[in-house]
Amino acid sequence: MVRKQIALTEQGAQWLEENREQVEMIEERIKARCVGAALRQNPQMKRALDNFKAVLDLHVNQSDISDAQIKKIIAVIDRAAFDITQLD
Repeated sequence: MVRKQIALTEQGAQWLEENREQVEMIEERIKARCVGAALRQNPQMKRALDNFKAVLDLHVNQSDISDAQIKKIIAVIDRAAFDITQLD
């Protein structure tokens, strides 16, 4: 079976150019999802990531949280990211 050839129209190219910032944001979200999908192949990693998301949702999205608490959460996440970069 031969695939149908498609091409970007001049109008489509113009729309993409006018919406470049939005398109780039969408592309970044897609890339992030691809990385996340690969990580979730490991059941223990999936459990840990799901737990992390649930705790963040509970404390950040579903409760009153102060700016000081948000700063503490951000610091914890930054420390965890740094610690991961230091693994051999």
